[in-house]
Amino acid sequence: MKQLYILILAVLTLASCGTDSRHFKLEGRLLNINQGEFYVYCPDGAMRGLDTIKVQAGRFTYTTECDAPKTLVVVFPNYTEQPVFAQPGKSVDIKGDASHLKELTVKGTKDNELMNKFREQIHSASPPEVLKAARQFAADHPESIVATYLVRRYFIDTSTPDFATAKRLLKDIAAKQPDNGYVDMLKSMVAGRESTPEGALPKLNARDINGSSVTTATLKKARTTVVLAWSTWNYTSVSMLRQLDQRAKASNGRIAVVGICLNPSLKQCRTALKSNDITTATIICDGRMVDGTAYNQMEMVGLPDNILIENGRIKKRSLTMSNLMNELDKIEK
Repeated sequence: MKQLYILILAVLTLASCGTDSRHFKLEGRLLNINQGEFYVYCPDGAMRGLDTIKVQAGRFTYTTECDAPKTLVVVFPNYTEQPVFAQPGKSVDIKGDASHLKELTVKGTKDNELMNKFREQIHSASPPEVLKAARQFAADHPESIVATYLVRRYFIDTSTPDFATAKRLLKDIAAKQPDNGYVDMLKSMVAGRESTPEGALPKLNARDINGSSVTTATLKKARTTVVLAWSTWNYTSVSMLRQLDQRAKASNGRIAVVGICLNPSLKQCRTALKSNDITTATIICDGRMVDGTAYNQMEMVGLPDNILIENGRIKKRSLTMSNLMNELDKIEK
């Protein structure tokens, strides 16, 4: 009887933890939403593809294999992104209001509690204050995967990257997280961007969705080429691709567009192209998302991200849509 009691107690304890040692569980409840779906992906490459989280009666549950700490990014219907830091055998709980998604709280692990505090700290901060806070957080918590996320978010994946700060912080993070391969990848990314001569095109060697070769030479064929990283779950990027494709159609060959699709599904990519009447742009989609060959060869750092190329040299990177259109207007005059 005693052994049976211990067994029942062990089962109940495991159930209360929410998952086993090889998985991570995410649960949540949101006000002002009844049903729908979210997307979730892993920017550090620990999870291939894009998963869907179903919402019923404002509640949702998502379980994924997890044998090491990793970062998940939940993409909500309004394209707000929420990082969640996963650990093997752990579960976390998301609560908030669907109409105020930027004020969500994620509880259940130390890393997520740290991220909650950081978000509270920068809630009303100015952009320079946010950068200062991110820099200080990464310096204070180099052992946390939250530090790695913040370094990429604020010092690499930005229109004004600060590679010197990123390199310094990543060095300290690597010392505290020697087995984290994602940190090594970010260090290589920063080194690559720093070593590329100003204006020089990176070496590109990819295939488009029709099997045709897309190389550095492809980027030099038109007087002006725009390379755009986009995905079907990011409305801003789809809108940018649609507008750029229209601009290219009206340019009589003077403007070319190369779209790097971060969707894991080629079918989803083709469906989006058809529904948005995108027919002129050259589209690359290898299904590897931010681990994709073209995305990394072009040293792109965000979603959306873009590169403006004029006469075979990089003129600008990571422009807003309005600034990109203004630059095209200047070139076309």
